[in-house]
Amino acid sequence: MNRLACVVIALAAGCGGSGFSTGTATLSGITPSPMSASATSFTGADGAGTMLMGWKISFWEQGDGADCQSNDTHRVAALSIYTNQPPASGKKATLELGDVGIVTDSPPTVAGTAAATMGAEGVGQIVGSVSITEFHLKTDLSADEIKGAISAGGNNSSGAGVALSGSFDAPVCE
Repeated sequence: MNRLACVVIALAAGCGGSGFSTGTATLSGITPSPMSASATSFTGADGAGTMLMGWKISFWEQGDGADCQSNDTHRVAALSIYTNQPPASGKKATLELGDVGIVTDSPPTVAGTAAATMGAEGVGQIVGSVSITEFHLKTDLSADEIKGAISAGGNNSSGAGVALSGSFDAPVCE
């Protein structure tokens, strides 16, 4: 019986991974180019100091199916979407379908239903919009996937304009 327990423990340790993997993504204008994305929920203060719930979309250098919780994955960009929803125990923010403005203020001030801010390797002062095309809920009403597209622009380290555009299919990574 002890041998069997040791074999099970060894197999589980050998498999590794968090059990959470990234989905497909493209995003031009960033080097290295992101090839996958994942989503995590957060609670934080917006630019006015109001505690709100939101979602962070992380763009990864690794391809679709990478472990989004591994120290070996390399995040090349992140988009934080703050909603107007206050923190509630055991709940996560819901996202409405449609466009959310990306502003340079970090954190952004939410004046309507949502506001976003974005950072990317080698690109600053990013403004534009993110279009949420799908916000998938499981039967227990928790989110398991966010899909969308980004159309934005910023400046590289020498001040030249950089266009950022692409799409993401971000499974929840938590």
